[in-house]
Amino acid sequence: MNQTKKIAVFFDCDNISPKYVKDIFDELANIGDIIISKAYADWGSPRLRIWKEQIPIFAIKQIQTTPNTSSKKNVSDFQILIDIMDTMTDSRADMIVIVSSDSDFTSLVINVKSKGFEVMGFGESKTIESIRVAYNDFIELPIKKEIQENNKDIITVLQEAINTLKDDNNRALVSQIGTYLKRQKSSYNPKNYGGNTWTSILKRYPTFFNVTVDEYKKSKVFVELL
Repeated sequence: MNQTKKIAVFFDCDNISPKYVKDIFDELANIGDIIISKAYADWGSPRLRIWKEQIPIFAIKQIQTTPNTSSKKNVSDFQILIDIMDTMTDSRADMIVIVSSDSDFTSLVINVKSKGFEVMGFGESKTIESIRVAYNDFIELPIKKEIQENNKDIITVLQEAINTLKDDNNRALVSQIGTYLKRQKSSYNPKNYGGNTWTSILKRYPTFFNVTVDEYKKSKVFVELL
């Protein structure tokens, strides 16, 4: 990336497992500097013991959200919303990250994006499509470590993208494919298919794709259908 992003990350601890924290921080370290990191929960609850162990390891600020017994509303959701709006006003961050599988954040994500901020989401497989597509980027938890063999869905998506973007030589730039897919759907992220880059995924399917590097400019990678 040309510019290091300033990241604010907000953990909905009532809605996400603490076992993913390290992988999330590792992923964000590849994107920019985390300047704000907050975790929201009723910290007096015994079920949050494992979450509490993660707090000092990753220097996360605990935010206490005491449940309102007269209401079914999630207090953590309200506090996360308030803190994200405050962060936007302070202009300290240019990227907001929400770690939650809760679809109640959909309107918030849409509003934050409308203000010019980039919004990334991390959520488990139960995260519904309406919130996934609202983010600029969505990464499903757990983050996949290996490329799946013969994933027909992503093979089809890549074939369609190549057919759309290919030049007169029937080749498409892999960088353009990544941009095109991200605009189509925020969950079209190579991390969701077990790769760090689209190039690594394309190379995993040599019977479908031929990947070549420009001999004069090694950063230019092309792919064509077989």
